[in-house]
Order: sequence, then C-alpha cells, then structure tokens
Amino acid sequence: MYIIGKLKQRMNKNMRLIFQTIAFLLFTTILQSQIRDTIYLWPDKVPNERMEKHPPVQTDNTTGDVTRITDITNPALVVFEPKDSNNLGVGVIVCPGGSYKKLAIDKEGYEIAEWLNKLGYTAFVLQYRVPNNQLGALNDIQRAIRIVRNETNKYSLNPEKIGVIGFSAGGSLCARASTQFAIDSYPKVDTIDTLSCKPNFSMLVYPAYLDNGEDRSITPELVLSKDVPPFFIFGTSDDSHGNSSLVFSQALRDNQTPIELHLLQDGGHGYGMRPGNIAAKTWPSLAEVWLNMTLKSINKKVWTHNFPKSTIHVNLTPKNKNLWVFIMAGQSNMAGRGFVEPKDTIPSKRVFTINKNKEIILAKAPLNIYEPSFKGLDCGLSFGKRLIEQIPDSISVLILPTAVGGSSINQWLGDSIHRDVSLLSNFKDKVEFGKSMGILKGILWHQGESDANKNNFLEYEDRLSELFTNFRAISGDLELPILLGELGAFSKNKYFKSINNHIRNYALTNDLILIKTSDLIDKGDKLHFNSAGQRLMGQRFADEYIKKY
Repeated sequence: MYIIGKLKQRMNKNMRLIFQTIAFLLFTTILQSQIRDTIYLWPDKVPNERMEKHPPVQTDNTTGDVTRITDITNPALVVFEPKDSNNLGVGVIVCPGGSYKKLAIDKEGYEIAEWLNKLGYTAFVLQYRVPNNQLGALNDIQRAIRIVRNETNKYSLNPEKIGVIGFSAGGSLCARASTQFAIDSYPKVDTIDTLSCKPNFSMLVYPAYLDNGEDRSITPELVLSKDVPPFFIFGTSDDSHGNSSLVFSQALRDNQTPIELHLLQDGGHGYGMRPGNIAAKTWPSLAEVWLNMTLKSINKKVWTHNFPKSTIHVNLTPKNKNLWVFIMAGQSNMAGRGFVEPKDTIPSKRVFTINKNKEIILAKAPLNIYEPSFKGLDCGLSFGKRLIEQIPDSISVLILPTAVGGSSINQWLGDSIHRDVSLLSNFKDKVEFGKSMGILKGILWHQGESDANKNNFLEYEDRLSELFTNFRAISGDLELPILLGELGAFSKNKYFKSINNHIRNYALTNDLILIKTSDLIDKGDKLHFNSAGQRLMGQRFADEYIKKY
C-alpha cells in the first residue's frame, strides 16, 4: 500500500506539472497573438545550464492574481512593439522579480511592457533562468542586451538607446548587468557576442539584494566605474528590501554616476503597477519624466544626432585617370562606430563617396550607407584628406564603403546576406562601379572581431588568403594593393591577440601593408576605436599607402 500511495503521489505530481505546462503554453499563445515575436537567446547549448531546453512551468501559486513561472531552461525575450507612429527608437529589456526562484511574469513583465509601449518604447520581457541560477541569469541578460542591439534595424531602434528595467530580484539583475558589462560571463557563441552588453540606462523598482556586503553595504560584485550608466531607483521605507535602494544609490552618488532616487513612506514590496497601492501609482509617472530627460541627454552624445550632415552632390567628376578609387571592406570598425564631430563633416572638393543611389557626393562622415541605426565615424574621410595632401593636385579620391558590422570572414567568403547586404556581391558591385568611374587603387580592410573566438581563430589566416584572392580576382588585378588594419589592443578577449598574429603574419609573408593600432583607444566598449583612433587609423592607411606605392 505504501508503494501504491507513493506511485499515486508521483502520478498526481506529474499530471499537475503537465497541466501547468499546458496552461502556461495556452497563456503564452494568447499573449503572442497580440505581440510580434519571441526570441530565444541561445541557438544551441545554454551556458551554465544542466537541464535540456523545455517550456517554462507555471507555479501553483497565483496569490494576488499573479502568474508565476519557473524552471526556465530555454531563456527568451518576448517582444512588445509600440505602434509605428509612436515608436521612439528606444528598446527596454524588462526583468520581472521573484527572488531568483520564479518570475512574476505578468505583473512585473508583460504589464510593464504594455505601459512602455504606450510611451513609445519597444519592450523585451526577459524570461531569465530560475530557480537558483544567478550566473545563468547574468548570462541571459548580457546575451539579451546584445541580441536587442543586433536587432536594432528590425525593430527601428537606436543601438545607443537600449536600457533595462527590473523589479525586486529583476532589479538586482539589472544592477549586475549595469556594473559588470566589461566582463563576459559566458564564452562567446557567435558574432552577436561581439556587441556591447552595457545598458545605456537602468531603472530599478523596489530592487533587492544590492546590500549584501559587510554590514549591509553594497554587494561586492557590483563594481562601479566611470562608464556605469545613469540610474532611476524607486523604493519605499516599509519595504523589507528597502536598504538596497539606499545603499546602492549612495554608492552611485559617490561614484559620480547620474542617479535619481525616490523613496516613499508606504507601499511595501512587489506592487508592480497595479491599482490600490500608492507606490504603484507613483513610480510610473516619475520614471516617465526621468526616462524622457535621460534619453534627451543620450541623444546629444552619440552618433551624428549632434551634428546632422547635409549632402553635397558632385555634378562633374574628374576624368577617369584622375580619379583614384578605394574600397572600404570589413566589419564594424571599418563601417564606423565613432562619435561624429563637426570637423568630420567638413568636406574636401577632392574626396568623394556615394549615397544609396550610387550618386557621387562629397565625402562627409559617416560614409556607411548600409546600417542606418549604427552610423558613426569611420576612417574613410581622414584617409582621403591625408592622401590628397601627398598626391598631385589633379588627382581626386573616390571612397566606396562596403563594410558591414558584425560580419565574419566566412560570411564574406560565402556571400552571405548580413544586415540586408549580400557581402561579396555588394563588394563586386562597388568594384565595377568604381572601375567605371576611375582607377581602382586599393582596398582598406579591417575585420576579425567576429572571428575572435575558439571556433574560428585557428583558420583565420587561410580564410583571409582565400578572401583576398577572391577580391583580386573580382577586381581583375592580381596585384591590387590591400591594406590590413590590426584589431584594437584594448580588448580583453584573448582571441583578439591570436587574430592579430594571423593578420601580421599574413601581411608579412605576402608583402602587404599592415596598419598598426596598438596605441589606439576604444570608445569605452573595449571593441570599437574612439573618434581620435578612427582619424589616426585613416591617416596611417594613407601614409603607409604612399610609402609603398
């Protein structure tokens, strides 16, 4: 009888789990009929996860009319998009709370996303790993931020306006993501992981676990630096976790990080946005004002919004023999990610580029015509301006961009469509156009960040050789000059050094020009050159070209 009783208990438990899973799947199906997409974070094996992927399980606890899920092994982002007419180009990743044991997925997830949509923001509700997998949860939010940055074209977002909002344990997770972005918590799995996982702003509502240091001081893993993003923090005095808001805010203030703290007398913990609670009624309006002001300040600092460029068409170009043509190829650092200043938009009458319609225009930064959300300063204009200082006055320069951020060398070799560009076909098209206009004089190449991982770095030199052979065959000149730029020495990715070794060895053994970058500085993301670095790199491309040719 004892064994039969145990079997019945086990069968009842299994049946309950089955019904809970079915209920959650039905709930998710209804939800997804109202939204655009669900993005699963990990294409293959999930790092720091022992269980196989399966749907989340809804818990028995529905206290307070809250849907709670747990046993998450296949982390995902559920996407809520605003109306097209209301889209402000801002992405916010929403992290529900639940003590790192479960997620209050509706009250602190989907309901928050709907509020953000009304404000004009695209929301991504994160189903991160629970229960009891804080490392897995950090993996998930870092990966989620990178995925959203990778999908900015799809969702019409500005890559420098990607932020996070979290509740309770979700607030803890957002604080961790906002202070540990310089450290990869998992091995890179693809080119998406070359993107920054730093949020541009962080919003914490009744956060927990931020005061786990000695004598209830700041949690030790929350290491503050000058690059920590601005914070909005809201809590109440009667919250058992209320000390977290106070301790973390004080640490941010001492760090001179922009911080806005609100502390109400009453409200408790775990109220979300639901009616009947003074705190739940108060924080959304305060957060809306703060977010609006913070985004305006970000707008002044990034890309070209500070100094929009005007287009100057060229009606009469030099004769064919007097127009030197150069192709810019590779990935993000060649495509341009630096901050554009007014001087970068001052043209020269002898340095040209093209627009999307292949019309000749005076070159102004940024030159990239393929990634509207990513446009930033590249090395092309500084290359052209430096070059014309050293060649006859009768010669002008046409610079044709083909670089696309995040593109691996295998994608170039396979003519993959990456961010809506067929890489090798587009290169061929620009070569043919350039040759119809002038004399093809060389290729400026900078790439390798996407191949700086354990799966790709060993064969990088062979693939480089194959690609450059293809480039020269397409150009019809088997001795066409190719100039290679090193990857930045600022990266903490150990494979960057390996890729640079391959680049240097290939340049040396094939008598190609190598552009050194070891002294150049990054823009704060340990991946992309800052504006001064981009200008110097362009000048070095020009100087080395003149020396050799």
